[in-house]
Amino acid sequence: MTKDRLSRLGPLSGVLFVVLEIGGFAVGAAGGRASVTLGDPSSKVLKAFADPVGSGVWVGAYLELASLAAFAVFAAWIFRSRRGPLATAGLIAAGTYVAVTVVSLVVGDVLEYRAGHGIGAQEILALFDLQAGLYVVSWGVAAAFLALAPATGWLRRSALAIAVLSLLAMAAPKADAAQLPAMLFLVWILVASVSLARRPREVATTTPAAATA
Repeated sequence: MTKDRLSRLGPLSGVLFVVLEIGGFAVGAAGGRASVTLGDPSSKVLKAFADPVGSGVWVGAYLELASLAAFAVFAAWIFRSRRGPLATAGLIAAGTYVAVTVVSLVVGDVLEYRAGHGIGAQEILALFDLQAGLYVVSWGVAAAFLALAPATGWLRRSALAIAVLSLLAMAAPKADAAQLPAMLFLVWILVASVSLARRPREVATTTPAAATA
């Protein structure tokens, strides 16, 4: 992908990531996707996966997977002018976020696919705990991405604040407010996409100016 094309697609990809992520969740929920968290009792988890799901669940799953491709393009765009170990670490954090989230989604899809088709209680709980654990890990990876994101001013301060909240949520994943930082992460991506697209100089750069002849 050329730099010119990346500069055009980058801001759009951040917005697309958020739209597809939220849209996929909404479509999946409308199709009967299980809505349970680590804080719910085992009986509620088992009940949530007792019946087969509708086709909307799979449409939602595809949208969520597609959103991660958009996030990868956004990450490449936001780090486009950075060089050095911090930029490398940021791109690694973005790649890790995509990988962990993909595995979490796949485990969740296995649960939904087997729901109502004879899956045992212990299998349900084991797969659910694995998916939930991966989801919680993604909070920490998202925090690393935000901490390394090359933004300045209020975007930088808000990114660090959300990163801290994400790490606190990891320490208490069963708390009612533990899901909030994940939503704030999406909000930050959306706002950063629009803001940095309108003010490209907001992105910090460590690239030295080209020497004149």
